[in-house]
Amino acid sequence: MKTLICMVSMSAAWLVACATTPSSAPIIVSSETVAKLQTRQWELKSITLDSHDSVMDLEAKMTLAFGADGKVTGYSAVNQFNGAYSFSPDGRLSWPGAGLITTRKAGPPELMEQERTYLRALPKTDRAILKGRALLLQNDGESTVLTFVEAGYPQ
Repeated sequence: MKTLICMVSMSAAWLVACATTPSSAPIIVSSETVAKLQTRQWELKSITLDSHDSVMDLEAKMTLAFGADGKVTGYSAVNQFNGAYSFSPDGRLSWPGAGLITTRKAGPPELMEQERTYLRALPKTDRAILKGRALLLQNDGESTVLTFVEAGYPQ
């Protein structure tokens, strides 16, 4: 039952984000369309990691930004992080290099757990789907899914 409620709320968040955006068809982001992600700040709204939904803490601010230089930056509830990303022409997302690098601050246990979940989930994704002001990062089996909305817009 708890899983069903989480999945319904995640779907609702995705639909709300899509409904409040200019009408556009969803696109699978590729090396040709990655500019649509850049210069935008993305706020994480839900996480499913290895088929387990994570309950989002309202105080856990988690963000993501894709730079034009192939760098990704963000805030992961307590710490800032950065790393590298790339998209292939067929839409495959990869996270090359040594992985995500974070600052080393400590925080409340519940926020640290959210941070660990986010930083474990992000590099497991290999596809990005963009619809207006909503962004979905997921793996092929859809067992890991991160749902974002563009920062600064109503949800």
